[in-house]
Amino acid sequence: MRLLVVTDIHGRPGFANCLSLRLSSRKQMIVRTIGLSELLGVDCTGESLHRRLVEGDGFVQAAKRLIDLAEHADVALGYSAGGMVLWQSVLHGLSVDRLICISSTRLRQVSAAAVPIPVLAVFGENDRNRPADAWGTCSRVQTYLISGAGHDFYATEGPARDLCLAKVANFLR
Repeated sequence: MRLLVVTDIHGRPGFANCLSLRLSSRKQMIVRTIGLSELLGVDCTGESLHRRLVEGDGFVQAAKRLIDLAEHADVALGYSAGGMVLWQSVLHGLSVDRLICISSTRLRQVSAAAVPIPVLAVFGENDRNRPADAWGTCSRVQTYLISGAGHDFYATEGPARDLCLAKVANFLR
C-alpha cells in the first residue's frame, strides 16, 4: 500500500507518532510524509503557517503543489490542516483511492458531497470547530467522533488515539 501523509501546522505528528506506524499492514506500506510549510514553500510553523493557509487561497496553493509533488497513493492521511489540503488536492485531481482526515475542522467549510472518493473524517467530540454532526450525511464521507477528545488528540498516546487507530484500520480493510 502507498500512503501519502500530510502533517498539521506544527509538523505533527512526528514520524514516531503517526498512526501509519501502528497499522497492521505497515510491513507492506510505502509512506511519504510532506509538511505544510514545504507545500507553501515557507519556513514557518504554527499560527504563522495557519494564517498563510487561511488567508487568500493558501489551501488551494498547497493542494496544487501537492499534486505536483505526489505520485498516485492508495491512501492519503491528513492531520488537521493537512487533511484540508488533501481534500482540496483530491478536488483538483490528486490520484488517491481513499482519504483519511484526522481533526480537519476546516472541512466544515466545504460540501461533503463534493469529494469523489471514500473518506473517513475523525474528530474529537470536544473540538468546537468540527463540522456539524450532519455534515457527512448523503456523501461518501464516514464521520467518526471520539468521545471526550479535543482537537489534537492525535498528537499524544492515549485512548483517543487508540480509538482513532481502530477506526482507521477498519476503514482500510
